[in-house]
Amino acid sequence: MPDAKVHTGFYSAYNNTLLRPAITNAVRKARRLYGDISVIVTGHSMGGAMASFCALDLAISLGSDSVHLMTFGQPRIGNAAFASYFEQYVPSAIRVTHEHDIVPHLPPYFFFLPHLTYHHFPREVWEHDVDGNTTFRVCDGSGEDPDCCR
Repeated sequence: MPDAKVHTGFYSAYNNTLLRPAITNAVRKARRLYGDISVIVTGHSMGGAMASFCALDLAISLGSDSVHLMTFGQPRIGNAAFASYFEQYVPSAIRVTHEHDIVPHLPPYFFFLPHLTYHHFPREVWEHDVDGNTTFRVCDGSGEDPDCCR
């Protein structure tokens, strides 16, 4: 992924700690015991950013297409090239966002500099209120649907 860029802090929080080998070893052990099981990775806010790197790591390192991701209030973690790469390896990812949560808006998205800005990977499920009723909307596949959280 030559043009892909990621947020150094979030990437390091997952990749340069004991977390990564502990998770990878636990998943390998579970697969030895139970076969090619599905893995569901989840996280909230910064934990969602770390969970995203974890899901990508597991999908690549274990050669598995049975890695699923669901995050809640996750910030942007990479640029559009990274988002495209991520979608290829973790196609069943879901990001749940809420209209009053600032974190999914960070780091900011600059529509006039899309090649230089952070970009969410798809698929977003946006929770918002319509006339006092909570509504969920499955957003488009761009990762940056202007009618959703962005």
